[in-house]
Amino acid sequence: MKRTKNDDSANIMQLLTSAWITQPLYVVTKLGIPDILAEESKSLEELADKTNSYAPFLYRIMRALSSAGFFYENEDHVFTVSSMGELLQKDKMQPVVLMFLSEWHNNAWNKLLQSVQTGKIAFDIAFGKNSFEWLMEYREEADIFNKANHIKAVSSHTEITEVYDFSKIKTVADIGGGYGGLLFHILNMNSHISGIVADLTYIQKTVQNEILKNELGDRCSFMECDFFEKVPAGSDCYILSNILHDWDDNRCQAIISNCCDAMHSESKLLIVESLIPAGNEFSIVKLLDLEVLVMGGGKERTELEFRDLLNNTDLILNRIIPTKENISILECSRDIFSI
Repeated sequence: MKRTKNDDSANIMQLLTSAWITQPLYVVTKLGIPDILAEESKSLEELADKTNSYAPFLYRIMRALSSAGFFYENEDHVFTVSSMGELLQKDKMQPVVLMFLSEWHNNAWNKLLQSVQTGKIAFDIAFGKNSFEWLMEYREEADIFNKANHIKAVSSHTEITEVYDFSKIKTVADIGGGYGGLLFHILNMNSHISGIVADLTYIQKTVQNEILKNELGDRCSFMECDFFEKVPAGSDCYILSNILHDWDDNRCQAIISNCCDAMHSESKLLIVESLIPAGNEFSIVKLLDLEVLVMGGGKERTELEFRDLLNNTDLILNRIIPTKENISILECSRDIFSI
């Protein structure tokens, strides 16, 4: 069917008014309403009381989001959470909502025009420092940031273990591994492997608690690591999962080189990243590329760009393994002539 100008206008208006849904979603998620309604349905007055909110304004938000499918409202202004609304709960997508719709995140995106005009990083313009320095100062936001990244990556964990054979690997180092979700999944699926979550000190306590919670204390440990300086040596497998897209080519080559220095002759490096597809078709990866541009000047890369990146290191790209998710595994090994 041929598209019309009216269709295009409607699509543009839908995009322009998306904040009319996303910002109310932030409000109810921040107030914890999806979790409150997980217990039982509540009246407007009960919700306002439990969240210390102004009932007339809260009602208008709840009414709007009910029309969008996140809640159900009956004739007595009693609200029930829907299956879609349940995804906003704290053990599900709450951290993702709180990160992407936060004031600080919006402030960075609001500097995109200035970034394009000057070549400077939008986040740096907004806050006078880079995002990683800023997050080191604001630990509550950093905790949400790490939890959000963990949740976003969970669906890919199963894909990685399904398509990659870990049977001959005894030790794994997850470099910049965050809260350890990927490594824990690998260890749970492969009882013969032990592993290291290598990341900055400020998340050490959280990771150690997660190790205990996953009953992996005998096979997993945390190690302080600044991957721009040095990487723990001697593992059979090194993983960089969604790390390189945060950095420009020079910084990426420094990270990869440090991994290469830590690898023994039979070690493998697994680079887990999204690949930008060719052509004009829609791809969430092309939008994610803008997110990493705004937050830190990083970039999503095409297959060719990854090959160019690795050409300037002492690693060889053995193969690219696609998954059902928007990620691929680039398996690398040391160039025998560089050893």
